[in-house]
Formats: sequence, structure tokens, C-alpha cells
Amino acid sequence: MPLVIRLPTDIEAGLRRLSHEESKPQAEIVRALIAERLATRTARTSAYAIARRLGVIGCDDDGRTDTAARHAEYVRAALRSRRVRKSTGKRRG
Repeated sequence: MPLVIRLPTDIEAGLRRLSHEESKPQAEIVRALIAERLATRTARTSAYAIARRLGVIGCDDDGRTDTAARHAEYVRAALRSRRVRKSTGKRRG
């Protein structure tokens, strides 16, 4: 597929120099650089995979399965509990 791009002067000069040093056509160098970039791009690890490896995924084992639907209720209860402990001077532990 033909592709026409305009390069800034410094990049064009660098490509010309690299082409001369490696005795390769500029198009071949550009294709190789794009292929290299695409290969490293697709090899990146997803955020999910990183979180899973770090143990963030599945680290909450309290057994509740409705936290998405009832999150506001759980947050209010936790805040109430914290206020009660703070006012009575009792620490959880």
C-alpha cells in the first residue's frame, strides 16, 4: 500500500543518513521500524494482567457478591462504624 508522509527536515536527514550507513533503501528502513514498533506494541501486558500478577485482582475475600449494586450502603455502614469506634474510643483490631 503506498503511503505518502511529510517528514520534518531533521527526521528526513536522519533517515537519509541511516539509509546510507546501512546501504538500504529508505522505504525498507521505514517498513522495518514500523514493524518493530507494532511488534512491541502488541506484546504489551494489559492492565488486567498486571493487576492480576500483583495480586490486586481477587484480593478481597469477604464473600460479598453484591458490592457493585449495594456499594453506597456498604460505604455508609463503614463510615457509621468508624464514627462509633471513634466516639467510644474503641479501636478495631
